[in-house]
Amino acid sequence: MSRIIKKEVAIGIISAGLILLLSASSLWGMTAKKVIENMEKSYAKQMKNVEDMTIFNKPAGGMAMLAGKSVTYLKRAKVNGKMIYKTRNETKIMGKTMVTIYDGIYNWSVDPTSGEVKKKEAKYIQDPTQIWRNLEPSETHYLGIEEIEEKKAYILKIDNPFKVLGKPPTKALKKERSAEGKIWVNAENWTLMRTLIITSGKSEEGEEVTTKITVELKDYRPVNGMLFPYKITSNTEMEMPGLSEEEKKETQAVVGRMMSFEIITTEIKVNTGLSDDLFDGTRLKPGKPMFQMPMPLPES
Repeated sequence: MSRIIKKEVAIGIISAGLILLLSASSLWGMTAKKVIENMEKSYAKQMKNVEDMTIFNKPAGGMAMLAGKSVTYLKRAKVNGKMIYKTRNETKIMGKTMVTIYDGIYNWSVDPTSGEVKKKEAKYIQDPTQIWRNLEPSETHYLGIEEIEEKKAYILKIDNPFKVLGKPPTKALKKERSAEGKIWVNAENWTLMRTLIITSGKSEEGEEVTTKITVELKDYRPVNGMLFPYKITSNTEMEMPGLSEEEKKETQAVVGRMMSFEIITTEIKVNTGLSDDLFDGTRLKPGKPMFQMPMPLPES
């Protein structure tokens, strides 16, 4: 081998080594804090021209099919010194409209059983466009990189998943004994790609139960400078150690049919000048109960 060829080989080896070293350094240098900061910067840039949004959704599969189409309204507002989006959701259920409101401080709703207006202080910011607000670096841990549909995603483990992702819509557990959560963040545009909540505890019957709820956010499209997922899928798995293999399969089949669903966004309107009245919980009026509680059995 001539000196020139040897020199070229040596340069190639050194260049490849430098590329690997730089790549490894960027991977090792990533932290939960940096991911959160980049999410914040990206969302701030995307949402700067969005004063309000009206989002039209339709359900597909599972219990979501019991409800009809829904409309979500968002409006930017400054509450307690923080810029957030107030939220109003209207969902058709059995021909009636169920309304929930988040005004930046309280959650408002009309109880479907009693028909009474309920007001409850929100412990955490419930702004669906700014999930990073509830991510505390001290309670969030960087786990590495994973590919989702050929896209790199940073994985973060969350100590308090309910604070960040909200309470799972399931009554499978009488009381959670433990809970953990993870989120996957797109390494290129810092959008949320996947969330996971795992809860363990005992059911009403005293049986050990573990539930896993995985939510995928897909089909991101630009809307007035903002990236929005037009498809959200939720899949629920339930594990009960005391069951036989056949019983586990049957249980999971039922859980999958009932508690796994898909939400498709059909249309989004931006900056239409939504009225503040839409987000005023005091304007909600009591109504007739949507669901009737079962009558107690007579004593024998």
